[in-house]
Amino acid sequence: MIEIDGSHGEGGGQIVRTALTLSALTNTPVRIFNIRAKRDKPGLRPQHLAAAKAVRSIARGILEGAEEDSHELTYAPSGIIGGKYEFNIGTAGSSILVAQTILPLLLSAKKPSEIKITGGTHNPKAPSYDYFERVFLPALGNMGCEIEAEMFRAGYYPTGGGEIRLKVKPSLPKPTDYWTRVPFPQTQAIISLANLPMLIAVREKKIFVHNNINKVYVRAEECNDKGNSILAYRGFVGFQVMGEKGKTSEKVGEECFNGIRDEGDVDVDHRLADQLLIYASLAGKTSYKTSRISSHTATSINIIWKFLKKAFSIDGTTIKVE
Repeated sequence: MIEIDGSHGEGGGQIVRTALTLSALTNTPVRIFNIRAKRDKPGLRPQHLAAAKAVRSIARGILEGAEEDSHELTYAPSGIIGGKYEFNIGTAGSSILVAQTILPLLLSAKKPSEIKITGGTHNPKAPSYDYFERVFLPALGNMGCEIEAEMFRAGYYPTGGGEIRLKVKPSLPKPTDYWTRVPFPQTQAIISLANLPMLIAVREKKIFVHNNINKVYVRAEECNDKGNSILAYRGFVGFQVMGEKGKTSEKVGEECFNGIRDEGDVDVDHRLADQLLIYASLAGKTSYKTSRISSHTATSINIIWKFLKKAFSIDGTTIKVE
């Protein structure tokens, strides 16, 4: 059994998700303790619990400690089984993080899978569905992974209720060192709006248009709650911002524009760089340049080493695995 200290590094839920994914992939038991010890509300939250139970459903085995607020979790997998699955977080917790937890398992299954996840689709501390669809999945496609996704309903805080569906074909990532770079002038943006005045989107769009970004699409969502999210993206580089009470539309637009501009001329943005680590380790001989190395990177690399014994090297902002 591999033991993982959940308070290591930034001590967030990513440690739980990464460890469970790798445990299932390698069929290796794992014990995770001090879960989210550095957070305001330590222990498992509903979205982490949903991810853990999703892994257990797909890779079978024995899962202990899977309760809300639990500080310790043990899991002994018994083999990945593709097929049809439905997961309901029960809150506005991120359905995208649950999807990202189980995708490596489904890609390595022996048969195709169809997945339905109910929860939040646009969350402030997780990739939005727009980012997932326009940046993350194309990056996996660049590595040879075959995944289709569709959002049937958006889900914002506090009730969630969003629904996404995935179709995944067995297709392990391939070694990759070429990532198509899209010039900054070709940046696009998607403004998602739920139960809010259209004027908000108009004011946000003006920020991009005034900065010579004209491909800005506005989407009015059907949703239980009010919500606003912007994604700016080009190729495998994206930056998202959530609207919030007290922040002007202009401020939201400017924050998103500045974020995508500051990523610079790189292969992948700094958040995607973290999200691709597991896939890079499975593929081998993969490299990509990002804008900056986050604290999540070192934490994930450490966990990957424990399970796969894959060593990464970082040269400036270029991440490479042999």
